[in-house]
Amino acid sequence: MAAVSDGLPQAEAALHAAGFDHHKELDIFVLSEGADRRATVQLIRDLQAIGYTVAADPHLQEPPQVSGIRALTSRIIQAQRPTDVADVFDDLLDDRGGAIPELHQLLETTAEWCERRLGDEGTDLARICRRLGHKISGLSVDLGFTGADFLDLDSPLPPRPTTTALAQQNSRARAATTASPAHSGTSRPAPANSPAPYHSPQTPSATPAPSR
Repeated sequence: MAAVSDGLPQAEAALHAAGFDHHKELDIFVLSEGADRRATVQLIRDLQAIGYTVAADPHLQEPPQVSGIRALTSRIIQAQRPTDVADVFDDLLDDRGGAIPELHQLLETTAEWCERRLGDEGTDLARICRRLGHKISGLSVDLGFTGADFLDLDSPLPPRPTTTALAQQNSRARAATTASPAHSGTSRPAPANSPAPYHSPQTPSATPAPSR
């Protein structure tokens, strides 16, 4: 819930933009169910940064538990809208625990370990780890643009075909490609204007010698 002093239309507009609904009887703003948590946290920080006093549950601003790659993959499979896929890409790149930033940090930590524990012998390995980390940074940029592309396709995905529908489609396909039993034993002569059947070319044989 949130409340603002009278005469602050900009603050009220910010709450509306973040997903809050105004409760007229109580004159408070209530966050709608299913609102984007990250947008709410960002709103709190923005209001605090420009001098507003904002009281919030301390647990609200704690970093969420970011899912691993397998869980993110499951979310992609269950996605219903392109925005659902975009959310997965956001979590993948989340600086507070996303898989890609974590991998970059792992490589940098490994490079530092090589320099600290292996001395001159670890210089080459440290350089390799940092080069891989640089590639991860480039991959992060590409993944960010890809996630933004999914946001441009904000529409429901077509429903997945059910098992029954797939079975019916397969049955119709088999029926269309199976010869009728009444005509399977004999073949009808080809019409006069039908193309001649294809015969594979035969290897030319030598001209038989004339008999004497």
